[in-house]
Amino acid sequence: MATTARGCKRKAHAYLVFVDEAGFMLAPLVRRTWAPRGHTPAIRDSYPHERISVIGAMTIRLEDRHFGFHFHLLQDNTNFHGNSLVRFIERVRRKLRGPITLLWDSIPIHHGKPVTDYLAVHRSIVVEPFPKYAPELNPVHMVWSYIKYGRLSNCCKNDLTRLRTLLRAELPRVQKRPNLLASLFSHPRLTLGN
Repeated sequence: MATTARGCKRKAHAYLVFVDEAGFMLAPLVRRTWAPRGHTPAIRDSYPHERISVIGAMTIRLEDRHFGFHFHLLQDNTNFHGNSLVRFIERVRRKLRGPITLLWDSIPIHHGKPVTDYLAVHRSIVVEPFPKYAPELNPVHMVWSYIKYGRLSNCCKNDLTRLRTLLRAELPRVQKRPNLLASLFSHPRLTLGN
């Protein structure tokens, strides 16, 4: 069954913007490894719970169905809150310069006072929340999966500086590949409608 993203009117330069937050940790996501027969492979990590929080926005310009991607990395071991979320949305809004339908889940920071105050001022942004317990509908999840389980699988960095360097290399690669973004969008069987 396909879900149609129709929340945004077909105005010139109107955009669908899917937003999601993720954490990238030092603990490696082991996909496949090799070891001599009879020897269990060991991957050592020094601080497995240290992380870099990242926010991403997959954008679709409706008039020509052009895909884009925007992201922001927080400081080490910090979480997003209403104000940091608003700063990111404002950066995306300024780059797009058109009406936006913002699609995201219903976590509490998306409904906090900084966000509601910001949206009250910026009426060109319409919010359409995803149904509860439906992360597969957000194509940004597919971007995170592509990076975590594909590009960075088995990657074992021993500090956040090295992990940040990898993320700053991988995320711009995604930005430069609109065809990859289009394929990640189609993975959860979303369609843009007519």
